[in-house]
Amino acid sequence: SSCFLMQAAHANHPLVTDDTGTQDSGNHQVELNTDWLRQNDVHSHIMNFTYSYGLLKNLDIYVNPPATLSQPSGINDIALGVKWRLLEHNDFSLGVKPEITFPSGDPNRGLGRGATSMSLTLISSYQSGNWAFSGNLAAYYNRYRLASDQQANRTVQWRLSAYALYELSPKWSVALDGGILSNTERASDTSGDLHSSSNPGYILTGIVYSPTPNLDLDLGLKFGIGCGPCAAQTHRQVGVGVTWRF
Repeated sequence: SSCFLMQAAHANHPLVTDDTGTQDSGNHQVELNTDWLRQNDVHSHIMNFTYSYGLLKNLDIYVNPPATLSQPSGINDIALGVKWRLLEHNDFSLGVKPEITFPSGDPNRGLGRGATSMSLTLISSYQSGNWAFSGNLAAYYNRYRLASDQQANRTVQWRLSAYALYELSPKWSVALDGGILSNTERASDTSGDLHSSSNPGYILTGIVYSPTPNLDLDLGLKFGIGCGPCAAQTHRQVGVGVTWRF
């Protein structure tokens, strides 16, 4: 079901990989984005709203209530998290992002897991001139209420991903993002091995237009690679978003 393919990363849309950037103390950020996804012959439409607040210069708290707009439509599992940039050295920084997901979506309609889940993401970022690079290693502990979901899915999942972003001008940036996500399906014939045939991967390209320094408009195109039969594999995804900082 669609809730399992969107492992919410809460990176700046359209990217999956997050960076160590925070809002600074007392500042706010609002993100609104929507994506159209295709899994084999199944098409779905989702929406994400994320509000972030800078508690400290290097620490944000955020909430993300996602929703499915296609049928069956409704609210998905709401996430609450913290992003902490714990180390900075010249152009390099490290951060950590713990997140808890609450069972607000209806698992009987495929809109949620029906149980509280959590994740932890390690983030590294590096900047050099007009280039910015980030890498993520994320671990997910996904709990399910329905016995059918428990039987079909493993509890522990991981994601390894990275992006490169290039600033063409103060108003235009382009990005390339790629990664691999462990296959949670118990029916798969491996137990977490890094085989492209068993773990769904992705490659994503995006463009960001910033008419002002505090407003970003973005467009992203994502393709699934490897593991065509994986239930969690999104074969194609197109999305647009807006980010406003104040």
